[in-house]
Amino acid sequence: MPDAHETLAEITGFLARHPPFSSLRDEALARLAATAEIEYFPAGTQILAQEGPPSEHLYVVRRGAVELLDEGQVVDVLEEGEPFGHPSLLSGLSPAFTARAREDTLCYLFPGQATAEALADPAGVRFLAATLEGRLERGLARAHRATPWGTAHAGALARPALVVDGELPIREVAARMTEAGEPYAALLTPAGPDLVTDRDLREQVVAGGVAVDAPVSTLVRGPAISVTPDRLALDALVDMLEAGVEQLLVVDEDGALVGVVDDSALVDLRSPSPLTVRERIQRAGTVDEVAHAVSELPAVAVRLLDASVEAPDVLAVLATATDAATRKLADLAVAELGPAPAPWAWLALGSEARREQTLATDQDNGLAYEGEGPEVEAYFEAFAARMNAWLARCGYAECRAGVMAGSPGWRLTRAAWIELLETWLREPSRHHVHVAMIGLDVRGVTGPLPVERDLDGILASAPQHPDFLARLTRAATDPRPPLGFLRHVVVERSGEHAGTLDLKSNGVVPIVNLARLYALAAGSTARSTTDRLRAGAVRRTVEPETAEELREAFAVVSQVRLEHQAAQVERGQAPDNHVDPRELPPLARRRLKEAFHAVARAQKALDTRTATRIP
Repeated sequence: MPDAHETLAEITGFLARHPPFSSLRDEALARLAATAEIEYFPAGTQILAQEGPPSEHLYVVRRGAVELLDEGQVVDVLEEGEPFGHPSLLSGLSPAFTARAREDTLCYLFPGQATAEALADPAGVRFLAATLEGRLERGLARAHRATPWGTAHAGALARPALVVDGELPIREVAARMTEAGEPYAALLTPAGPDLVTDRDLREQVVAGGVAVDAPVSTLVRGPAISVTPDRLALDALVDMLEAGVEQLLVVDEDGALVGVVDDSALVDLRSPSPLTVRERIQRAGTVDEVAHAVSELPAVAVRLLDASVEAPDVLAVLATATDAATRKLADLAVAELGPAPAPWAWLALGSEARREQTLATDQDNGLAYEGEGPEVEAYFEAFAARMNAWLARCGYAECRAGVMAGSPGWRLTRAAWIELLETWLREPSRHHVHVAMIGLDVRGVTGPLPVERDLDGILASAPQHPDFLARLTRAATDPRPPLGFLRHVVVERSGEHAGTLDLKSNGVVPIVNLARLYALAAGSTARSTTDRLRAGAVRRTVEPETAEELREAFAVVSQVRLEHQAAQVERGQAPDNHVDPRELPPLARRRLKEAFHAVARAQKALDTRTATRIP
């Protein structure tokens, strides 16, 4: 019977506001409401156990929240008005998920007979079908995620390698590789283990003229890329992509060889994959071929997300492909224009410099070069124009604000770049800081000019410029997360994107700005948002707890943003950053709201005393 604290009319009115009860006929709804009991569950209470006894009730959250767990992992959060327990109740089977009170929670409980009668209504049948479909989708997703992408470590994926002495003749090592059917061999050298591959044999012996009787160590071009056994598979994949190799050595803390991980152990090589896209970019001979390879990156992102790879890691994989495309386009530009008259460096700015580009991105880049004179300037103007146009052909839209190497303000001599950054720090006007918010994120992508070292040296001196840091503090607290008067998420009220959240401007940018401030105040030149937060925590420019909250917030916002874009790609739509929170699952909505609260707390905690002196 209804609890004395809630009348039958109150229970009926509550149910009538929430599906599937809102679609029930009046008589069916009244009969169900009359059977309600109310039970209180303190936070952390297990209500139903996965694979435990069948549920004896249909539960409806009256106040509070209930989380559903699959093997200990939260897969959903149910809020006010959402039901659970009915699949187990009606089937007599064990619950598919553990139900646990996320906070102090009140639930309505309805017995089996009343539930069965109510859900026999057509609206109830439709609800049951949708519930079972959702369970099936989650089950398929769990099966699909049984992959090494996000959780396995390099040591678990390493396989024993053919090991040879580095002083053996190339001829003998090649014979052993052929006999063993191995495409590579691990070399033991005085400097430690190294690697020789069949590609080395083709390029240096067959095509390069190295004598077959020379020691096999002759083929070693430099120290092999190596990882420790505890490095995550996804991180090892990023290492491969950045180095342009197909194998990694796995070595223990003492430098002893554990084994070799090759690309096939890290990823299903069916197209598209990060490795196949990179390979196609490297083989490309024209801009159109580069563009065709880059066009597969959205599908790569979808596959990574389906494999439960976290969004920041997906962004890093996409960034390595963008870097590869940029390097290839630069090679094509030099081939068309002829050798450059002076050393140069192509610079990634903004999100690409941080390796945080998503599927909805534009160009932010610059060019640094040595020398002066009409000939030098004309060459690099033509070079930059080609690069910006070709990147646009590859899907990287031109920056509407003009932050591109084709603009004279971002195509500067090495000395001018140094002067630009020093001016930002010495004379931090509002305009300078606004421009610097992009230019302070800078990374060299290709070219022989080592200007990145000069710029890093300037950025490392940021703690010596308190006025600059004060301006940066003001900038880091200006863009507020979309939380309203009652601490609810606020959406855009009008315009083309009314009813949505801009997860770039209102979600990612405030976190990026905070992380940049913490890192520069610590004298760190870290570039990614997570690395900057880590550097700030280590050097105590931000409390470690706050840094961890912001790291989690960045991961959550990036995940929702990237999954939204991936869904748009699968529907054939152009990806954007505008998410309708009403279309998000309850768990995603709740985590997004928690992320915004974390940002608000971090902004509030900032010491803005110096910033308030600025007009």
